[in-house]
Amino acid sequence: TREPLQLGAEIYGHAGLEADLEVIELASACLSAAGLVDLTLDIGDVRIVDAVLAGTVLDGETVARIHTALAAKDVASLSALSRDLPADVRDSLLALPSLYGDATVLDEAARRLRSSPQLEQALNDLRVLAQQLGGMKVSFDLADLRGYAYYTGVRFSMFGTVPAQGRLVELVRGGRYDEVGAVFGRKRPAVGFSLDLKELV
Repeated sequence: TREPLQLGAEIYGHAGLEADLEVIELASACLSAAGLVDLTLDIGDVRIVDAVLAGTVLDGETVARIHTALAAKDVASLSALSRDLPADVRDSLLALPSLYGDATVLDEAARRLRSSPQLEQALNDLRVLAQQLGGMKVSFDLADLRGYAYYTGVRFSMFGTVPAQGRLVELVRGGRYDEVGAVFGRKRPAVGFSLDLKELV
């Protein structure tokens, strides 16, 4: 009973947003085929935090603590951890926990986070996905760092409403993980998702 029972899909070898979009649409189709309605997609991108911290000299332990504080939206800890960082980095870190909601969050992030080509690319990718997924309820959480060590770009969760309980349940997790296979000397672009069958049932 403790063993997970999952199915999923992956696309290897394509670095473009078309692959991210196809994986998200396939995950949505799986849930729809199982009778789930009122789906909600939550999207983030680990490159946003990477862009905020780019160029700062931090040890691994401090970076891990920053990630933990961001994931918990712990502003007090973020304030302490970023005390000695450059003002633009500190201000950006403190802004991230409040950057969640609909697509307007992306424009707010462009105004409040330290500007860089990496940040601009990540925000633009999220905008394109939101536009292409116009038929779905889409929300953004730019401080959500679940799976940070694994994902390299867009990451997403999909929630479905359980009619009998009237609540949202997370059923799908996925995203881009372009470092997959690097430890074996065969790094290649990859994006995919996994779906928890027991949770779905």
